[in-house]
Amino acid sequence: MLDSLQLRLREHPQPDTVRVNRLNALALALRTNNPARSAALFREALALATRLHYMLGRGHARFGLGYYYRDKSQYDSALAYNQSAYHDYSLLHNDYHRARALYGIARIYYEQGLYGQSMASCLEGLQLARAQRSQRAELFLITQLGHTSTALGEYEQARQYLGQAQQLAQQLHDPIGSGHAYTALGELSQQQQRWAQAQQFYEQAIGSYQSVYNNQGLLPSRIHLVDMAERQGRAKAALADGAELLREATTANAISRLHLVLSRAWFKVGQLDSATRHGSQSLRLSQVSRLKEISGQASELLAQIAARQNRFADAYRYQRLSGAYADSLTGNTTRRLVAALQFRAVQEREKSQRRELAQQQQLAQLRQQHQTMIWGALTLLVAVLTGLGVWQYRRKQAARDKELRTRLAADLHNDVGALLLQISQQSGLLQEGLADGEAQRRQLDQISESSRSAMRQLNDVVWSLDSKNDKLADLLERLREYAHEVLVPAGVTVTFDFPTAQLSQPLPSLLRRNLYLIYKESLRNLLHHASCATTVAVSVQLVPGTPTQLALEVRDNCGAQCQPNGRRIDNGMHNISVRAQSLGGISYSGSTAEGYRVYVVAPLAGGWNVAKRYQKG
Repeated sequence: MLDSLQLRLREHPQPDTVRVNRLNALALALRTNNPARSAALFREALALATRLHYMLGRGHARFGLGYYYRDKSQYDSALAYNQSAYHDYSLLHNDYHRARALYGIARIYYEQGLYGQSMASCLEGLQLARAQRSQRAELFLITQLGHTSTALGEYEQARQYLGQAQQLAQQLHDPIGSGHAYTALGELSQQQQRWAQAQQFYEQAIGSYQSVYNNQGLLPSRIHLVDMAERQGRAKAALADGAELLREATTANAISRLHLVLSRAWFKVGQLDSATRHGSQSLRLSQVSRLKEISGQASELLAQIAARQNRFADAYRYQRLSGAYADSLTGNTTRRLVAALQFRAVQEREKSQRRELAQQQQLAQLRQQHQTMIWGALTLLVAVLTGLGVWQYRRKQAARDKELRTRLAADLHNDVGALLLQISQQSGLLQEGLADGEAQRRQLDQISESSRSAMRQLNDVVWSLDSKNDKLADLLERLREYAHEVLVPAGVTVTFDFPTAQLSQPLPSLLRRNLYLIYKESLRNLLHHASCATTVAVSVQLVPGTPTQLALEVRDNCGAQCQPNGRRIDNGMHNISVRAQSLGGISYSGSTAEGYRVYVVAPLAGGWNVAKRYQKG
């Protein structure tokens, strides 16, 4: 099947909706067995679908990227892509795919420990799946409800959900659905410390998955089996199998879990130095990835190992850390359980409020009908005044459009014009035929790169002019995609701090374009001047006030290792300052103790000078 999908994709290079569908189909097939290749295909599909305004293909690509980032524990990006996919499916009124998107959102909330929100998304998706009579979507949502109920300690409820999931999987002959149900039953048995029963369920899960997954796809289930071997006293087998799996593991979750299992096994066979080494690695990785449960187990195990070695100061320190994680997990679990139990009551109250709102709207419509005659004359007067207002507005709008066209023409002349000049010069050199074969290849590479850069510049211009992209959410998505495009290949980790509310806030095209260009200039400046940077934090915030302001901050972790003087005089910093001033805002750039920082704040409407208090901090 995989070979057939790859062949179909090669046979259709035309950039149309058919290619989008084939890209998504191949990416989906590779999602578990080759995540990196899958993500690259989904990104290509997303770019092409966006250019073609093909909303269904765009939704599928976003859903696939949400799965990829969830598997890498990058939950901020995962949630953003899944919610964007849900939005696309909602605009298409496609309830089946909306249910799938809600399943993806529920998985993200579950892995973050937000069990109440996970259950809410599952129940909403389950309602849509049953309305569409989609048994496969229903299967996955019920299985996720079983996972969530297990995490909340509602074991009987979990068993009921998973029993339903098993029946559906058998009816559908779905190997992946069956594997998910068996895995959930294994986790339920493991939670109750029924190790032999859990091992049996994990083996059945592997049996279901083997027809569709390769060794990499089977890795989570194989880790479960190693864990069960150690739990049942087979430490030597766990050591051998765990060491082999550690060479195959790629995610922080899998690696930290394997180190923890190996630490326990070495501890049981009396090899305390090896136990300490693996336990420390598990603790370090889980802390970086914020895997609190693994961190708590690793610190508790390290306390036992240190006590056995008479290192009582270390044992005390690890025990205190273990207690802190235990308190955190206990408190969070209690709060999540209360949230889950209250969910159904909240849902009923919301339904009642919606009914009351509908009744109020009906009454308002009746009153409106009775007042129509009274307001007739006033409406005519308002229409005349509105016409005058529209005329004035159009005059101002025409002036703004003229100014915008002038700015865009200048940008295209400076950026795209320079690239086209390079292409023309390199083409002339090729035509002269004076260079040898190697030099000609280099010239062709330069022409190709200049062409791609020109296309990217033109795409940016088209994006800034498209009125469909005038919401804050569209700008945030563009910033996120560009960061993943340029930072991730350079080995730089990026984190985002974006608003979760007011995403439908409209933004003027001039503000959107200039903020995006400032953002691109900041990232280019970072890659050029801060090779030591490993992490970049991007923040966008709406600052309340009169008027409301939009603040953009880009900060790296290069610290004192950078050369701040060189970066201050860089032409890119000057361009950022000029663009910020053109919006009626300000920019600040400079080194801090943590790293280099670019901060820009501008009003949602131009012509306002920002107070100097925003220049520091």
